[in-house]
Amino acid sequence: MNRKWTSGQWFYAGRIEGDQYVFDTFESGHLFKVLRKREGDRIVLTDGRGNVYIAVILMAHPRKTTVRILEKHHVPAPSRRLHVFIAPTKHMDRFEWFLEKATELGVWAITPLLTHHTGRKKLNYERLEKIIISAVKQSMRAYKPALHPAISWKDIPWEQHRFFAALCEAEQYANTSYIRTSSAAVLIGPEGGFSEAEKEELWIKNIPAIHLSDNRLRTETAGITSVCLFYSHS
Repeated sequence: MNRKWTSGQWFYAGRIEGDQYVFDTFESGHLFKVLRKREGDRIVLTDGRGNVYIAVILMAHPRKTTVRILEKHHVPAPSRRLHVFIAPTKHMDRFEWFLEKATELGVWAITPLLTHHTGRKKLNYERLEKIIISAVKQSMRAYKPALHPAISWKDIPWEQHRFFAALCEAEQYANTSYIRTSSAAVLIGPEGGFSEAEKEELWIKNIPAIHLSDNRLRTETAGITSVCLFYSHS
C-alpha cells in the first residue's frame, strides 16, 4: 500500500465527482469538532469502491467541510472474496461487533439470514452501515463491504454462490475447498443452530459442512472464525 495512505485518519466520502467534495454533517462534525481539522490540512479519504484520495481542506465547517482532491489512486479489487450469510443475534451489540471485526478482516459482503431459530428479525440498517463505514476508515480499506437486506432461508440464492455451511457436527475442519477457493459464501446459523429441516436441505443440496472449532461457538464468533480461516490462507 502507498506509504501516503498508511498513517493518520481516513475519512469516508461516498461517491466523488470532480475535484471538490463536501462532507455530510456526520463526517464534517467528526473532522471539525472532534479532530479539529482546519483549512490547509491534508487528509486521506475513500469512496469504498476502490478509490483512495489525498485531499486538502478548503473550508472547515461543522456541517459541510469542503475539500479539494489532489490525488486519486485506484486499489485493485481483492482476488479472494467471502460473502457471509449470518443470522442476526438476539443482542444487537454482538451482531454489530461481528460487522465491525469482519470489515476489518476483509469480508466482501454480508447478508443477514433469517432462519427458523433466528432471534431477531428487524435491523437498523442506517446504524449498521455507520458501523461498517467506521471500520472501513479504521482499517484503511479501499472497499466497503456490501450489507445486503436480510433474506429468509427460502430465498437463499443457492445458484449464485459456492456455499459452505458452518456446523458443529461437521466431521472435518474448514477443508481445502473452502480455504483455497477464490470466492465463497458461508452460512452461519443462529444461537439455536440450524433446524433439522434446514440441515436436511443442506444435505440434499450437497452443501459442504465445515467444522470451525472443537468448542461450540457463538454466532458472531463463528462468523469471525469463518472470515479468519478464509483470508488467512490467501
